[in-house]
Amino acid sequence: MNLTSFSDFCAQAVKEGMLFYYTGEYSKNVIAAMSDTLRHRLESTSLSAPARRKIFSTFVEMSQNIMHYVDPDQDGIKVGALAVGHNQGKYYVMCGNPIRVEYVDRVKEKVEPLRSMTVDEIKSAYRAQLRNEDHEQQDTLSKGAGLGFLTVARDASEPIEYQIVYRSERQEYAEFYLRAAI
Repeated sequence: MNLTSFSDFCAQAVKEGMLFYYTGEYSKNVIAAMSDTLRHRLESTSLSAPARRKIFSTFVEMSQNIMHYVDPDQDGIKVGALAVGHNQGKYYVMCGNPIRVEYVDRVKEKVEPLRSMTVDEIKSAYRAQLRNEDHEQQDTLSKGAGLGFLTVARDASEPIEYQIVYRSERQEYAEFYLRAAI
C-alpha cells in the first residue's frame, strides 16, 4: 500500500470494496451520524435509487438491532460493528454484536427460517407481521413489531447469512454476525 494522503486512503478503501465501516459505541447520536455519512456515500455511487434504499434500510435495521438488543458493558456502553461494502458486483451489509447466550436460540428461530423462504414468502410474512396485533404478547423481548430480520431478508438479493461465535472469556455472551447481500 502506498498512501500519501487522506484522499489516497479513501480511494484505496473504495477500490478494496469498503464503502463504510464502524466499530465502537452505539447511541442514537452515533447512529444518526453514521446514517448521514452512509447516505452521502451512497449518493456518490452509480447505484440505482431502489438499490441505495435497500442498502440504507438494511443498515438502519442492523443499527437498530445493535442499539436495542445489545446489553451495555460495565461502563454503560453498547458496542457493535457495522460495515457496508461491495464485492463481485454485489453490495453487502454486515453487523456484529454480543448477545446473551440465553437469546441465541430465539435469534436462530427468527433468522433460520428466512434463509429458505422465497422472496414472496418473506413479503407475505412481513405483511402478516404488520397486521399482527398480538405481537407484544407473543414476543416480550422485541422492541419493535418483529420486522427487523424480515426487512433485512426482504431487501437481500440472496439468503441472509449469520453466525454465532462462542468465546470462552465471556461465557454469558456469544457474538452474533449477520450478513445481507443486496
